[in-house]
Amino acid sequence: MRKVFIAVIVVVAVALFALDLRQFSIKDFKGEYPLVSLKRFLETEEFVSVEGVVYNVKADKKFLTVEEASTLNLSEDRLVGILAIDIDELSGFDGKNKPALVAVNGIIYDVSNSNLWRGGVHRGRHSAGEELTYDIVKDSPHGIRKLQGFRTYGVLVFTLEQLSKFAQDTKAKPYVAFSGVVYDVKDSPAYNGRNRTFHSFPVGQELTYELSRVENVQASLSKSFPVGLLIFDAQTLSRFDGTQVRVFNEETYKSFIMVAGIVYDVTNVPDWRAELKLEDDAQAGKDYTGQFECELEGSCEHEHADPMVLREFLRVGFGTL
Repeated sequence: MRKVFIAVIVVVAVALFALDLRQFSIKDFKGEYPLVSLKRFLETEEFVSVEGVVYNVKADKKFLTVEEASTLNLSEDRLVGILAIDIDELSGFDGKNKPALVAVNGIIYDVSNSNLWRGGVHRGRHSAGEELTYDIVKDSPHGIRKLQGFRTYGVLVFTLEQLSKFAQDTKAKPYVAFSGVVYDVKDSPAYNGRNRTFHSFPVGQELTYELSRVENVQASLSKSFPVGLLIFDAQTLSRFDGTQVRVFNEETYKSFIMVAGIVYDVTNVPDWRAELKLEDDAQAGKDYTGQFECELEGSCEHEHADPMVLREFLRVGFGTL
């Protein structure tokens, strides 16, 4: 049997040099590349990371520089995706028994070879293993310029549970998630530091549905700093079945679905089942990539959803391999 996939998203065909995380913007990321979890990466013998870009190729080491990988066959068909390290995993890379990593603008850098980060501490103020976007971009006299001289290690991601911790701690950075991107909203005029709210919604939350109906939300986000991407596993996705997670201050319950590694909000799309060619009783909170796949054995006789319908849905996050 031969499996043929109907295009769901436009995947940009790239070689290694075209996928440089130093030039990568998480704010503009729309799921063009799969996100490879650190756990999956470490468990898969055939995977190697070339400065945060994961390939399926044999090598003597798991983590390679571009120079070290120059002799490998890094053809397009061997590109797996981008290495995704979550905020809790990042904390373990403190420069003690592991490399010293820091995250800025959602990109994770390896500063292990810097004398200024000796022992994982920078001038007694910052420690490796932390998300430092505001500290570096806003407060540092050098900004991000010097960091970009270090090799990249991957991108920073948050689970919903990890994001929620930033609501509980009053001293934590004010993070919110919108359209799959986690932002530090401390400098936004819409952030109320006393109440720890953004446009009157609590921080530490996924707020795509709520903020999509706020006038000029993009203007307030333009004063914020993108710090990572929001990810979902199957268990977390299942909570958004239209019966468990309420929209703030409303009786509406959120409905999410996943297609090709992208999580969409269909809360306010009454005909989403029909659009995806599903039965009327199909549940939200599930992966419906199969509605865009075609298993052919000579010919295809069943109907598939039109990928264009996905443009109607709000993007809220991403899955990982």
